Amino acid sequence: MYTWKSASAWKSAIFVAATLVAGCAGEIAEPPGEVGTPGPSPTNGSGSQSPPTGSPGGGSQSPSTPPSTGNPSNPSTPPSSPGNPQNPADPGTGSLPPSMPPAPGEKIPMPTCTPGVAPTSQIPRLTGTQYDRTIRDLLGVTTLDAANGVAPSTLLATDQSGGMTDLAWANYKAVAEMIAAQVMKNPTLRTNFLKCTPTAGDNACLNQTIVEFGRRAFRRPLTEAEVARFQKIVTDGPAITQNGTPEEIAEVLLYMFLISPSFIQRAEITETQGPNGRYALSSHEIASRLSYMIWGSMPDPELDAAADANMLSTPEQIVAQAQRMLQDPKARDMVTAFNKYYLLMNAEGRWGTANRDPALFPQFKAEMVPAMTEETLRFFERVTFTPGATFQDLFLSPVAFVNKDTAPLYGLDASQFGAELTEVTLDPSQRPGFLTRLGFLANFSSYNRTNPIYRGAFITKQVLGIAIPPPPPGAADAALPVSPDLDTNRKQVEAQTAGDECIGCHSTYVNPPGFVMEAFDAIGKYRTTEANGAPLDTQANVVIDPTKDPVSISTPAELMALIASSPSAIRQYARKWVSFAYQREGHAADECTSEQLAAKISAGSYSVLDLITDLTQTESFRFRAVEVAQ
Repeated sequence: MYTWKSASAWKSAIFVAATLVAGCAGEIAEPPGEVGTPGPSPTNGSGSQSPPTGSPGGGSQSPSTPPSTGNPSNPSTPPSSPGNPQNPADPGTGSLPPSMPPAPGEKIPMPTCTPGVAPTSQIPRLTGTQYDRTIRDLLGVTTLDAANGVAPSTLLATDQSGGMTDLAWANYKAVAEMIAAQVMKNPTLRTNFLKCTPTAGDNACLNQTIVEFGRRAFRRPLTEAEVARFQKIVTDGPAITQNGTPEEIAEVLLYMFLISPSFIQRAEITETQGPNGRYALSSHEIASRLSYMIWGSMPDPELDAAADANMLSTPEQIVAQAQRMLQDPKARDMVTAFNKYYLLMNAEGRWGTANRDPALFPQFKAEMVPAMTEETLRFFERVTFTPGATFQDLFLSPVAFVNKDTAPLYGLDASQFGAELTEVTLDPSQRPGFLTRLGFLANFSSYNRTNPIYRGAFITKQVLGIAIPPPPPGAADAALPVSPDLDTNRKQVEAQTAGDECIGCHSTYVNPPGFVMEAFDAIGKYRTTEANGAPLDTQANVVIDPTKDPVSISTPAELMALIASSPSAIRQYARKWVSFAYQREGHAADECTSEQLAAKISAGSYSVLDLITDLTQTESFRFRAVEVAQ
């Protein structure tokens, strides 16, 4: 970092100079969050406060309150690259091995409804994940040298609704200062900011940088007024830096870009009137929506060029870009984030928590657990990026990823595998879909036994989307009954949940799918008897559709085939994608879009990639609406 007059004097001088030049009084909206864990539906309250002045790219805008969303993935990790399906570190995109057929089921008819457009914030802030990925793609910075190598967003406030506090704003400034210094100190990183060499007494290079770098940083061309404001910063540079060198002034210029509301926010302020009182997004706003939905980051040069040429104004132009972008390795970050959201892979979930009694399960090792969970994500990625692979394959495909530790649990020879996960094909009649993989089976078990309640509740609530009330207080602490006649885990669980407060939900919704999954033990091995030799009873009457009678099921394969064709499971998956992509949970305006997608999934031969691109074709993606106060 260059030596300033003093830290406080430099900041004071910068802000005074910028305030006099910029005269901005923009408002910074609440964070919209990483595409991932949607929050409540947006309301009309602004919840905002005036951001500090001093950023030449600011403007005066009044946002709606955006949804609060989560941060489900590591944004600073460079995206993985696509490759050979047999590469143990990288699921590929070759065709899937044959899957089991889904069970015959009722098809969801295409609805006749008209999709709505939900009100959204006009100026949502970048989430922590989006901020990190944008800094990565804009400047090549993934960690902060001045902060022990942490990702930039680590020092920012957590994603949340509401106005920006003074502390949150101070954090943005501190991080921007670190990034600017790091970029100017590193010759390689500096070329991501400066495409020329500034010289004393000649502002041509920095003026060029304002236009070219500013276009990328703001995700749109700068206005003439914004250019003039940044040029004034350059002109005043000698007065607000220690020595007035071109390098010092360049560092100040970069800092000012990074604290600008137009960088921190994703403004959607075009007021082109569309149908039904909606506003059509500009090509630059569409480009931003596309890139942050599919990549969680800024547009690339090709998308920028399309926006500059106004070539993102029709559904056909948009879908062509979406299809291209999904082939970029960065799209895998987005898909992983969605899959974690769909699977409840968060701090409150059960994934990654497996621990077993070594006396009962000597094959289990704690170091297996990350690989078990990672296998599930690899499986979902493999299905998503395989051309033609569908929602049904998530429950029916025999693809698995194993290493030397997990292979024996699948009945495979450990000597044929190394430490890295390698793709294999399992018996589709015994191991169809992700719910028969070690990740689910082991993480949704208890220390010394399987747990039909954990497994059944996940299938019922998260997969089938059937709402069940929370358990009564203290239910989780209820001891498993023990007596000579309760010689199987199933019998013990049935006795445990036989009370009046429990039996209604457990006997109807929770326990039955968990009992079917008793065919797998607490570390995921297939079995036909209990550990004590007692025969297993995996027959159960499972509610697949809450509007219909339960279905008698005897094997996990039967259960998976029914889930794959279940309208309830299909609707749940479609709703989750809509909530994730549009960053709002269960908004009424999105229900028709969800039902249309569900009908396409139900019809078959509708790939997951088709679903993602269709999310860019709705009016809700291409238009914005402003909620009218009641």
